[in-house]
Amino acid sequence: MAAPVKRVAVVVVGAVLAVGGCSSEEGTDSSGAEPSASPVSSRALVVWADGMCESTDGFEALKKESAEGIGDVTDPPEDAIWPVDMAADSYLSDTSSSLDTLVEELDSVRKTGIAAADRLHDRLAEDVGKAAAEVTELSDFMTLYDLSEKEKVDRAERVAGLVEALEMPKPGLSAVVAGESRLQTAHRLAPRCVPPAEPSPSASESTSSSPSPSPATTGPLPEAEDGKNTAACEDGTCEILVTEPVDFVVGDWNLHVTVEDATVTLTNTNASGFVGMMSFGAGGGGGFSTAGGKTTDVNATAVNKDGAVLNFSTK
Repeated sequence: MAAPVKRVAVVVVGAVLAVGGCSSEEGTDSSGAEPSASPVSSRALVVWADGMCESTDGFEALKKESAEGIGDVTDPPEDAIWPVDMAADSYLSDTSSSLDTLVEELDSVRKTGIAAADRLHDRLAEDVGKAAAEVTELSDFMTLYDLSEKEKVDRAERVAGLVEALEMPKPGLSAVVAGESRLQTAHRLAPRCVPPAEPSPSASESTSSSPSPSPATTGPLPEAEDGKNTAACEDGTCEILVTEPVDFVVGDWNLHVTVEDATVTLTNTNASGFVGMMSFGAGGGGGFSTAGGKTTDVNATAVNKDGAVLNFSTK
């Protein structure tokens, strides 16, 4: 069995930036459950989303790798390089290592004060922790050394059964995020989280098998209210045209904005040293704030190969 695939995260310089946006009522679970403790800062929610995305990806990878790996033990291919007992040793070692890594990832995720989010994390951490403890015992190298091939295969099958029995608690991460506006924004900015796919138009919505490209990414850019005058953004509100890399101030934030291949990349830094990054296309955007501070939202009115018209508002 091949060693578990290492996951590499996008690195954001400095601390991950907080995101504000509209919040649901403070301290309540979106599902209508009992009130939560006081939520942590928006920046911490980005860190939470990042850690949970890493952990859920690791969870799915673990189950896939285990299902594939046990086959090399119980039904080895004719051209197998290693004998069955060595394949069993490798499977047990790799699976135990993957579970230990997942336990560490979940241990690093902190409380949010949002009931549904913390409940998901705690249930997953408990289930994975129990499985990891059993697998560690079954995979003990010194014990395996004296076992027969059949005994090793039996242990490998028991471990595969433990991993197969693991299930993601419900509601899962997507549902938890969808039910809380603060988590939606945090999920969008977390480097390890993949944005949800846009739903495909239904047959009734589609009028042509070859729909026309969106006018937001083709044709000339619309006129921006403040043109290229980035100084208009210093008060936190403006609409500007960006056609080349530019640095400017929006409210309390120093921004660096580039547009390439119809994609806006925005890096924002405040006086405390918090640094964040977001990328989006036409119709996209995001928000950023520090705990207790004002929230600045940015939306792409239009984006194409020539540049972008960006609208900033602070409240």
